[in-house]
Amino acid sequence: MARLLLLLGLGVGLFIGLRWLFRQPPRVYWQVIAILLAAGLVTLVLTGRAHWLTAVFAAMLPFLRALLALLYHIPLLKRLLSAMGAAQQSTEPSGGQTSTVHSKYLRMTLNHDSGDINGEILNGRFAGKKLDQLDLDALLLLLGDYRDDEESVALLQAYLDRVYADTWRERAGAQGQQHAANAPGDMSHEEALQILGLSAEAGEAEIIETHRRLIQKLHPDRGGSAYLAAKINLAKDTLLDG
Repeated sequence: MARLLLLLGLGVGLFIGLRWLFRQPPRVYWQVIAILLAAGLVTLVLTGRAHWLTAVFAAMLPFLRALLALLYHIPLLKRLLSAMGAAQQSTEPSGGQTSTVHSKYLRMTLNHDSGDINGEILNGRFAGKKLDQLDLDALLLLLGDYRDDEESVALLQAYLDRVYADTWRERAGAQGQQHAANAPGDMSHEEALQILGLSAEAGEAEIIETHRRLIQKLHPDRGGSAYLAAKINLAKDTLLDG
């Protein structure tokens, strides 16, 4: 019985760890994997078990990245990881701060605590659905549908970068290289409040702190997008200058 509980605990820990790992920018999770492999090899050496296992690990290293990417895109594994994330979120206290960014086709929601982003489709194909309800093929269809609106393209690319890292661009081909819109040079006070998730009564200190927390989660170096970062920065400047 104790062994079964231990195995179940290890399994839960593995799913939580994988979910966290694949939400990180590629640069980060490959660093984590390298550290874990190095620690495993050191442990094998110290315990005198290195022998043939070291050769096996060395032979697998060139294929490890492709293998992990393949595993992540197995539908069953993705559903299990999503379920683990939903269960984890349901146990956390509610009231986390969110904000929204609108375009012609999408209403994107930004979670200030986790840095997760999701979008509701407002018009066109799959109207009324959330982006996380669609697979990659459907999302790439939408990317083609949104060619007439640069903001919608930029928001959808930000979501794809966050969820699929670089793999979606390989599937999209030339379409994946489509230039995303830059943040506009001006922004209304109301839109700035929506992007930072603030009320009209927010003071300078709250604006600065909210901007700092949100930009840390969605900065391009942390798996965010240059477009969203520019919108967040412009929202702060709009509110402070107003």
